[in-house]
Formats: sequence, structure tokens, C-alpha cells
Amino acid sequence: MNRRADVGGRIELLTPGRKRLVHIASRLLPDWTARQAESLLLRPPRRRGHSAEVLDAWGRRQELDLAGNRLVSWQVGAQDAPAILLVHGWGGYGAQMAGFVPGLLAAGFRAVLFDHLGHGVSDRAAAALPTFIEGVAAVALACGGVVGAIAHSMGAAATLHAVREARLAVPRVVLIGAPGNFERHLRTVSRRVGLARCAHRSLKRRLEQRYVPVADLDRLEGLPVDDCAALLVHDRDDQEVDVIQLDLLAQAWPGARRLETQGWGHHRILRAPEVIDAAVAFVTERRA
Repeated sequence: MNRRADVGGRIELLTPGRKRLVHIASRLLPDWTARQAESLLLRPPRRRGHSAEVLDAWGRRQELDLAGNRLVSWQVGAQDAPAILLVHGWGGYGAQMAGFVPGLLAAGFRAVLFDHLGHGVSDRAAAALPTFIEGVAAVALACGGVVGAIAHSMGAAATLHAVREARLAVPRVVLIGAPGNFERHLRTVSRRVGLARCAHRSLKRRLEQRYVPVADLDRLEGLPVDDCAALLVHDRDDQEVDVIQLDLLAQAWPGARRLETQGWGHHRILRAPEVIDAAVAFVTERRA
């Protein structure tokens, strides 16, 4: 059975036999293979299920226009309460973050969840880190009163960039399973699916032509953000975003708190009681 891996995106981890075939094809036809990989990275699986119905019953739906595309968000809790932004990752959906909502409401806060473009019930669009950053900034601006964020995977990377670029001004963020270095992360993903080096270089070049140089995404000189505190969370058994990314982020953000878990992996960590409790306590903590 195939497993799946988040690359700041989630793509299939192939069986050893298929991985060898990908490796051979990527050596013979590197540009063609890179095009197929790019298509997978920019077109995430859409997981709707009943999540939108649940959020519609639970909260207030708001539809935003993002470059001509409809982005759907929900607010749960008192309208005048301070808001905490909940940001899902690549291939996910807003309701994935629902485990954090009860604690936020109990603390007197408002929870804001949304489906990134290309995900859930939002409009289909290419899903890459720059698009995620735009989504985070747009939702924060539209709902107002945002004082913190809890974000996962590529949603965490997008939140990090939005904070660093002053597009999201909040005093506290929790980044869970975040890829802090996309260059290294992309190499890891290419290796896992069997892409030869020439195909990996072609994939990187295609993504850079479409968006921005990877080196620009990986610049973390703006950290730490003086008026924002961070809690960095990662599971040692994360098979999709290497736990070494936690060290890279911690080095770039001196003073950030760290929480390492074990046994939850990349996705189940969002349901880990110790992570939910720590994240809610951190973002609702009153500043001195």
C-alpha cells in the first residue's frame, strides 16, 4: 500500500519497485518527469467530506475574493473576541484544525478556520507556498482582531513568512511540523519519490520560474520577529517533514520555545492532546 508524504505538499511515496521506475524515467526524461512532479505539487488532493457542513453548522462562513478566486473561511466564537487563526497544510482542509477550537473558545477567544485555495470547498487553484502566504494574509485582514496563529506544515511555513514580512502582525504563533528550509525539503521529497538529480534540478527550476527563487523563500534573516513569540512543535517520527527542520527554525529564531513529541507523525500530531493543550495555552497567554 502506498503511503503519502507532505512536501509542503503531499505526494505519494511509491513502493520500491515503482520508485526505481521513477528514478529510471527521471534519468532518461528529466524534464518530462519534472513536469509530472510539478503538476502533483500544485494540484493537491481535495478533501471535502463533511468538514464544510460541520463548520457551516458550527461557525459563520465568509467567502473572500483572492485574485479572482473564492476562498472560504469560518469564524467560531463571539464576534468581538480576539481571534486565533488556524492554518492547515498542503493537501489538508480547515476542519483538520478543529481540535484546537474548544480550548480557544473556553479561553474566551474566537477561532478562524479556512480552506486554502485548491483545498476543501475553496476554488481550485495552483497550491504553492506563495499562494498560501496570500491566503493567510487575506483571511487575517478580513476577519480582523487576529492576535495569534496555530499553523501546520506548509501552512506553518506560510504563516512564518507572513509574520516575517509584516503581513501578519500577531504577538504569538505556533508552528507545527513546519518546513523552515524549502531547498532542503524539496531535495528530501525528490529523494523519497526517486527523482534523479537532473529531474530534481528541473523541478526546482520550473517552480522558480513560476514563483520566486527558492533562496528567497529560505531567507530567514528577519527572525526573530521582535514583537512575536513562537512555539515550534515537531514530532521525531515525522516521515514527511524531517525533524531536522525544527533545529533549523530554532537556530533562526533564538528565544523560540520548542516542543518535541514522539509517535504522532506528521498528521496525527494535530490530534495529540499535549500539542493541543500546549498550543492553546501559548497563543492565549497574556503578554506581560
